[in-house]
Amino acid sequence: MKKYNVLISTLLVLVLFGCPPPKSQKKMPRIFLLSNTLDAGIEPSFIITDDFNRNQKLDLVVVNSGGHSFSFYKGNGDGSFNDQLVYKTGRGPICLAAEDFNKDGYKDIAVLNYEDQTIQIFLNTKLGSFKKTTEILKPGKIPINMISGDFNNDSSPDIAITMRFYQVVILLGKGNGFFKEPVTINVKGQPTGIVVGDYNKDDNIDIAVGLAGSGNTGVQILWGKGNGKFDSSKVFKGGKQPLTVANIDVNNDGYLDLVTSSNSLHALTTLINNKDKTFTSLRDFASGNFPKFVVAADFTGDGFEDIAVSNSTDDQISISLGKGDGTFTYPPIYHHVNEHPQGMAVGDFNGDGLIDIATSCRDKNRIDILTKKNMINPKPNLVVQETNSTG
Repeated sequence: MKKYNVLISTLLVLVLFGCPPPKSQKKMPRIFLLSNTLDAGIEPSFIITDDFNRNQKLDLVVVNSGGHSFSFYKGNGDGSFNDQLVYKTGRGPICLAAEDFNKDGYKDIAVLNYEDQTIQIFLNTKLGSFKKTTEILKPGKIPINMISGDFNNDSSPDIAITMRFYQVVILLGKGNGFFKEPVTINVKGQPTGIVVGDYNKDDNIDIAVGLAGSGNTGVQILWGKGNGKFDSSKVFKGGKQPLTVANIDVNNDGYLDLVTSSNSLHALTTLINNKDKTFTSLRDFASGNFPKFVVAADFTGDGFEDIAVSNSTDDQISISLGKGDGTFTYPPIYHHVNEHPQGMAVGDFNGDGLIDIATSCRDKNRIDILTKKNMINPKPNLVVQETNSTG
C-alpha cells in the first residue's frame, strides 16, 4: 500500500508543479562576426572567391539569378571590397566556375544560365575586368550545376555539367577559351550537386555527383581515366534527396570523403572513403532548416575540417566542428545572416590567417561577410573553396 501512496504523491507533485524541465543543451559560442555587408543584384545565389587580379587579395563573384547578371567585387585584403562591377549574362544564371580557360595566367569566369540553357565564358582582361567571348556553349536541356577540372590531363581546364534528365555533360577545353563538342554520360538518378577530386589517388580527376529525384538517391562517382573518359560507380547511399555535395577529409586519413546536404531531412550526411573505390555513409546529423549549400574548411585551425551550411529558411549559417574521427560537435554553432542565405565561399578575406565566409542572401539582395573571431592556433591560409548546388 505504501508503494501506491508514494506513486500517487509523485503524480500529484507532477500535476501541480509540472514535470522537471529537460536538461538544456549547451549553447556553443559563435566563432564568426558579421563584419561587412555588400550590395548585390537581384536574387544573388551562387558565389565564388579567387584572386582574379593576382594581387594576393581574394575577390568575390556572385550570380544574380533574378537580375540576369553577375557582380564582381575586388577585394582590398582587409575584409572590405570595392563596389560591384555588374556584367550582363544570359537569362537565369545559377552557377559559376573560375579557371584560366585561355592559359594566360589569369582566372576567367564561366557562367551557367538556366533559362537560356547556355554557358558563357568571360575572359579576364588582366585590368580588373572581364570580357565576354563570342562562344556560347549549349550543353543540352535543363542544366542544373557546373564545375571545372582537368579531366584529360592536358593542362587545359574542362567543364562538367549536371543535367536534369539523368546525365552529366563533359566539355573538354582547348586551352584558348573555347571548347570541344559536348560528351554525355548517363548517371543512375537525377543529378544535383557536383564536385571533383582524386578519390582513389590515381592522379586522375574524378567526379562525385549527388543524385535526387524519383530514381536512385545518393552519390555516384565517375572515375576519371585521365583521357576525358570515365567509369561509373554504383550509387552510394548518402542522405535523402542530397542537394549539395562537398569534399572533406573527415577522419584525417589523407583520402577525400564527402558530405551531402538534404532539404527533406534538414540534415547532413558524411560518406567515408573506404580507399577501395567505395564509400560508406555515416549517420545523418542535424543542420538547420532547408540546408541550401555546404562547404568544408578548417575554421578553428586545429587541423580538423569543419562544415558550414547555409540554412535558407532559418536565415542562419550553422557550423559543425570536426573532431577528426568522422564525427562533429553538437549542437551546431548558429550565426544569423540576412534573409534566405544561398551560396557560400570561404577564404581569408582580411589577411589575418583565419578562414572567413561570404554568403549570398537572396531576399535582401546582399552578400554577408563573416570574419573569424580570434581563435587559438590560427593557420595562415589562402585556401579557396566554393560549394556546388542547384542554385
